[in-house]
Amino acid sequence: MEGRMSIITDMSEPERQSWITLLADGFVFVWFWKAIAPGWSLNPSNLSPGETGELFLKLVIITIFYHAVIGIIFSVRRRQGEVDRDERDVAIQSFGSRVGYIALHAGVGLTTVGILMSYIIADEYTGSIAFETPVEILFSLVFVSYVADLMRHGAVVLRYRAT
Repeated sequence: MEGRMSIITDMSEPERQSWITLLADGFVFVWFWKAIAPGWSLNPSNLSPGETGELFLKLVIITIFYHAVIGIIFSVRRRQGEVDRDERDVAIQSFGSRVGYIALHAGVGLTTVGILMSYIIADEYTGSIAFETPVEILFSLVFVSYVADLMRHGAVVLRYRAT
């Protein structure tokens, strides 16, 4: 147990924040995925509009809550003067942002192509990325958003561990 604590205490503040955000967003993402697509499917359940609205409202509330708590904790630590951030931290955060940005755009591009193919070709389109309902589009966009954010924080954590 002592070894783990020394690793945490040796981390820079931005690295700690990336780890905590990665874990929190990962938890929310897993909860959402299991709630909307049981069995880790990429095809969401056929939810009613009320069920869909309730699930997405919970997702927004949980996400805002976690990010607010994380933001408050790290803001308090910054005010206490416990933050050290150097050029290495800035470069690593920039790298993570680029990875997340690329993942977000790739996912939005795939979603757009899937929506276009589903709309233009309609019944004849049998691709693996097809959208027939608004829930499928919403699931895809939220999925892409969370995966891009997880990739951003994951890239940061990996870059810290590599340097």
